[in-house]
Amino acid sequence: MAMSNAERQRRYRQKLKARASGDALGDRVRDAVERAIDALWAFHERPAPGGIRWSDIDGCTSLEIYRAELQRSPDNLLQACRAFMPECEGLTDAEIRAIRAIIEIADALRLTHAATLGELVKMPPPRPTPDIAA
Repeated sequence: MAMSNAERQRRYRQKLKARASGDALGDRVRDAVERAIDALWAFHERPAPGGIRWSDIDGCTSLEIYRAELQRSPDNLLQACRAFMPECEGLTDAEIRAIRAIIEIADALRLTHAATLGELVKMPPPRPTPDIAA
């Protein structure tokens, strides 16, 4: 059954409200991850500098195997994305945007910024609490 124009508009407004409220943030991050995996896989399928496909080098011959390899460890996706930075050599503009989005999300979750990556903020020592009993 086809949706009416009013139903499509209502759903579109619901999506906009969810985005504005942050309710759809998880879905947006999942979409960003999917775009990054697609970008990494597209690069993976291109020939390496020596003319051999990357899949022939690392043994990941399908997207499912590649995805499983990325899922094997929580940091695999982020490490794969960071391997292209800062030069982004061999990537299209859309692939660069997809990969940078994942890095920015990871940096935000770790409360870091790409410019300060590797520099940990030192917390000041705790202040002594006054002895109330005295």
